[in-house]
Amino acid sequence: MSKKTARILLLADEVKPAYYQYWKQDTFDGIDLIISCGDLPARYLEFIATMFEGDVLYVAGNHDTEYVKNPPLGCFCLDDSIYRWKGLLFLGLGGSMRYKEGPFQYTQREMSKRIFKLWFKLKKTHGFDILVTHAPAYGHHDGKDLCHTGFEAFNKLIHDYHPKYFFHGHVHLAYGNYPRIYTIEQTTVVNGYESYLLTIDLPEDGQDLPDRML
Repeated sequence: MSKKTARILLLADEVKPAYYQYWKQDTFDGIDLIISCGDLPARYLEFIATMFEGDVLYVAGNHDTEYVKNPPLGCFCLDDSIYRWKGLLFLGLGGSMRYKEGPFQYTQREMSKRIFKLWFKLKKTHGFDILVTHAPAYGHHDGKDLCHTGFEAFNKLIHDYHPKYFFHGHVHLAYGNYPRIYTIEQTTVVNGYESYLLTIDLPEDGQDLPDRML
């Protein structure tokens, strides 16, 4: 019996015209789930959610100040939550390092506190399968400036829970010689800058459970 798989489209940081201005009837054919890793206009995600016949999940980026009053309609916010989809558990932690005043920015300590508040959910679910953030992990292809410095707490999450995947944005591939895919311990990390389509295996158990926030 062959394993069931899912095709996940990652989006982050830059609007891709093919998914907006030049959208076609078959643009999202064969895609099972769409995830935004932040810094994308609400209207862009709303358009995608309207045209795509599946779930659109997102975390906020440091430039998504409009989400405070007008979050993208028709999408599921993953921030500080665990979402179950086809038996997979997604943990969301948006935002960047604090480099000025504004929402969706955190110090290293503040990010650690956000994660600590999730301890009961993580205990109930026995961890998670996929970490979704805006910023990268500290010391792993993050930037040298404060804004693009990664979070140390993400490294601890990966070490403690061994997720299969870690999806993030924030570090534009155009900034320099940054990889699209790399690993941290045994976790496959994907930078979702602009867009990236990948296929992942679905767990054999749990696929019949309803998709919902936990």
